[in-house]
Amino acid sequence: MLVFKHPKFYAEIRKRAKEQQKELRERNKSDQVISKEPATAGNQRAPGPGHKPQASSSKPQAKPEPSSGS
Repeated sequence: MLVFKHPKFYAEIRKRAKEQQKELRERNKSDQVISKEPATAGNQRAPGPGHKPQASSSKPQAKPEPSSGS
């Protein structure tokens, strides 16, 4: 069912959305700089264990269907 809302209702929603966007932008700006000192590690990634090997499965593998080639 469609409910008619007064144009002021939608104007208020847009106003609130703009305020929230402004708050988010201000919050993101303050989160970017943690320290004024330059990074000590540069652009290096933290060392880690690397890729994990894929676990083996006890289920039988699917058999390929023979292709009907002419």
